[in-house]
Parts: sequence; C-alpha cells; structure tokens
Amino acid sequence: MDKLLLTKVFVVLAMMGIFFVTIMYLDVIPIHIKYLTKQFPTDNDITKSSRTVTITERRATNVPSLKDDKMHSKYKTAIKTALKFPRAAISRNILDRYPEYRQIQRVDDFKELYDPRFSVVELDRKSGSLTAGSQLTIRISLYNGYNQSLTQGGDLLNIWLRNTEGTSIVAGDVVDHMNGSYTGHVMAFWAGDVAVKLTVTNTKEGIGLYTNYVHEHGSYKFINATFSENKKTEMTQCAPTMSSWLNQRYGGFCNLTKENYNISLFCGKPRSVSCRNWEKYGWDDSLYFDGNVEKILRYKDVLLKEIQLTIVPSSYGDLDYPVPKTPCNALQPALTWNSTVPSGFLYSGKYHNLICQTTMDPSWEKYRACLRDRQVISIGDSTTRQWFLRLVTILGIQNSTGIPSYVKWHNFAHAFNHTLGLDIEWQPHELPFHGTPGSNRKNIKSVAYRLDRIPGKSTAIIIIHWYAHIARCCDHVALREHVRNAKTSIMRLLKRSPDVQIFIKGPHLITYHNAIKPYAYIGMFVEQVLREEFDNLSDRIIYLEQWDMSIAAENINIHPYDILDDISLNNLINFSCKYPN
Repeated sequence: MDKLLLTKVFVVLAMMGIFFVTIMYLDVIPIHIKYLTKQFPTDNDITKSSRTVTITERRATNVPSLKDDKMHSKYKTAIKTALKFPRAAISRNILDRYPEYRQIQRVDDFKELYDPRFSVVELDRKSGSLTAGSQLTIRISLYNGYNQSLTQGGDLLNIWLRNTEGTSIVAGDVVDHMNGSYTGHVMAFWAGDVAVKLTVTNTKEGIGLYTNYVHEHGSYKFINATFSENKKTEMTQCAPTMSSWLNQRYGGFCNLTKENYNISLFCGKPRSVSCRNWEKYGWDDSLYFDGNVEKILRYKDVLLKEIQLTIVPSSYGDLDYPVPKTPCNALQPALTWNSTVPSGFLYSGKYHNLICQTTMDPSWEKYRACLRDRQVISIGDSTTRQWFLRLVTILGIQNSTGIPSYVKWHNFAHAFNHTLGLDIEWQPHELPFHGTPGSNRKNIKSVAYRLDRIPGKSTAIIIIHWYAHIARCCDHVALREHVRNAKTSIMRLLKRSPDVQIFIKGPHLITYHNAIKPYAYIGMFVEQVLREEFDNLSDRIIYLEQWDMSIAAENINIHPYDILDDISLNNLINFSCKYPN
C-alpha cells in the first residue's frame, strides 16, 4: 500500500515537473510569475539570490550561439597586479539589471531623483595615509530632492583623480551597494596637490526611460530609407527591431534584413513604391518623448563633489605605481579582456600602461618600421576613421583615396605608400549607420563582408568597432546580432590566416550635454556583449580598452581628445610589433 502511494506521488510530481518545463520552454508563463524581481534589490536580496534574469526579444532570425572548442580560450586568469582592489574597467554585469531598469516606465516627480545638494561624499580616513602609491576610498550616500536618503541602487557614478593642470590623471571605480550608498576607489600614484572628482554619470531613472523607449519604438533614433520607382520617391523610418509603434505609423514593414547582410533591419512600408526599390539611407534625429522625459535624460554627468587633497611622496619618491614586467607584444591576448581599473594613467603628460610594458614610444620611424608590409584594416564609425586619419598623418602618407571627404566621410577610404610598404584602409560598419541623408546604401558593407575578402595567409592588423552608431539606435539584443554576424567571419579568417591580428576597440565615455542618452549605461552593455560573445576567442583577439582614460580626461564629445587617440594607437602598435631597444 505504501509503495503504491509513493508511486502515485512520484507520478504526480513528475507530471507537474513536465508541465512547468513545457510552459517555460513555450515562454507562456506570465511575466510577473516568471521573473519575480524587485526593483534594485538590497544587499540582503543579492546575498539570497544571484540568479540572472533575461528577457527574450524577437528578432528577424534566431542567431545560434557559436561554439568552437578548438578555439576556446585557455587563459581565464585575471591580470595579477599590485593594486589593492583590482576591478573591471566597466561593470561587466550591467545587463543583469536590465529587467529592473525596464520597470521604470515613467517618472512623475523629478525631486525623487538624487540631488547633489543633499548627497554626502566623504573621504574615508581609515583607508590610510595620503602618500604616493596609496589607494583613496570615498564613501557616497545619495539623497533626493526632498533630502531623503535613497534606498535603492542603479545610478552610475564615476570617480577620478587629477592635478590642477590636468597633466596627471587617473580613473577609479565605484561600487554600488544597491541601497543608495556607494564606495569609490582611486589610486594616488603621484605626489602633489590633487582633486578627487565624482559624478553621477547616469541616473537609474534616465536609464529606465531610455530602455523602455527603445523597447517600444524598436530604436532610439531611426535611420531613413529612400525608395524610388517610376519617378516616385518615398522616405520611411527604419529600426533594427520590429515594433508595433513603427508598424502602426506606416501600416506595415519592409523587411530589409537580407539586403543588410542578414542583420535585422525593418523599415516602414512606403505607400506607392515597392520595398524592392530601396536605394538610399541617412540619419533621422526625430525623438518622440515629452519634455519631462527629456529633462530626466539630460540630467547626467553632474558633478557630485570635488575633494582637494595633498599627496606626499612615498619611500619610492613622487611617483609610485606597479610597473608591469611583460612586454605588450608578449602579453596573452585574453588578459586584455580582463584588465583592471586603472588600465593606465597620465603623469606629467606621459602615459603609463599598467597592463603591460610598452617598448615603443610614439615615433613615425618606429611606426613605419612596425607597419611595413602589414596592411591595417579598420572597420567601424567616425572614431575609427579618426584613428585612420591620425595614423596617416603620423606615417606621412601622401597617396590616398577618399581623403579628404568631409561631406561623404562615411565612404571607403584608403591611404598607401607602396615604396614604404604602407597600406591603410577604413570602411563603415553595416546599417544601422547614421550617415548623411541621401547616401547610397551600396556603399555600406557589413563587417563580415569585408573580413571574408581578406585572403589566406594574410598578416593584416584589423580593428573592429561598434559603439557610437549603436548608441544612436540599438539595445544590447540588436548589438549582439551584429557581433555574432561578424564573429562567424572572424573564425573563418583565423583559420585561413592565423597570423592576422584582430583588435576590438572598446567604447569611451561621452558627456556632451546635447547627447541626451545614457552613454555610460550604453558603454557598459557594449563591453559586456563584446566580452560574452568573444569569450571563446579571447586568446586570439586583443581588446583595446579606452573607457577609464576617457573618464580621467573628462572627455566630452563623440570624437575623443587627440591625446586619447594617441594613447590608444600607441597601445595598438605596442601589441602589434616588436622593435629593438
């Protein structure tokens, strides 16, 4: 009898298990049951559960995960450093917070946001003496406009240290305790009078409104597609994700995914012209939110506090920092994906790399010797074109195609000197690419298209970058599709040309006031997607991190300061080349 009862209980439990597995697979559980998430959990909530929540998005095609055991990274250890508290350059789990940000769908009272007038920022004197080489610890408690302490995290903060002239700068990191309090850390590598500066770079409310806007509209800013047929021309808006908003606006879609190298692109359906007659594209700066939303999105990169300090010399003198021993050209590529804050700093105008030892100072003679008979292929946006033009100037190359071209800057550009064996090119990545309205769409190729045309046994240096144009349109799901599309070509390239060097250029901070989008949040999800998608190729691809130096340099515009470009290019050269001392 007992056995029979136990058998019935087992059968019932098994059937219940099958039922729940089935409905989970079919994704029919109501969202409030499936996720059960609180908005920005407290420390105790984090301790109880570290479950990662994901929200499934519908795409034009299901992009399979890419696995190649033969190419899987062997190097999973982080860089060992003398820093007391090494941390990632950018928060690498920002997408774990995506469901919580999405819960912030409207904000009725601006005074509920943090207010720098009431927030408390204090130097933790228990962190030790203020000597060169020491770590400074800053305690932050955010208060809202009613002088009430915030009880939830999710705001994004930056911290950095600089001297009065700005010739010595270094970025730190901020830990979010998820209860309205934060702890900042920054290294004081040099002696002298310095200022510790803290900003709230993005508010959780701004991030929440941004993520919901992109989810509803399918894009933040659109691109326009021009369709022409029998002397009739129509222009409609396009997004990387299907949305009911765009569908209702035009009464249907043109699915241009196939024409966009199998990367999702949906445009409003023209009324009198066929979808087959798509000819041109261009940017569209239209935004469809009210003044309240705009006010919250503009509330970013506000100085929280500036603390003046005097750092005294250590037993090693005015400059005290951990000097790396491994030359950059001998560093395992996987370690570039695990760099810590700071990855480097500026002292008296000179950059000090903390990841690896640089052996090549900026010099046109050394750069020419390094790049002789090695093609440099750069694919991305205008910031990689900026690198291209900077490198052309340093190398003194006169022969070129597509330079200068300020009106049609998004066209292919090529610079060369066959006598010196120098060959450099740039091209934009695939759509959505926000080029000049009326641009010929056939000038835009995908990253994969260009990579697949690199011949076997190539020794090229390849730079790939997605960021500024992704920030204008896309969420992390759309970005992931771009990266996966390129990744298949990267894997093919590495098999036929194992001696190529591939670099992924990371994002940089943008604080331009009129760029009303949460760039810190976007930079974080861009880096997280890149790290996740290239994890099994991290021993073959080098990551060029530039986030922390853009914070320390107080970068403003989409196009970084020249000094930041020079630092990044010198890092690239040091990773690429060996040069006798």
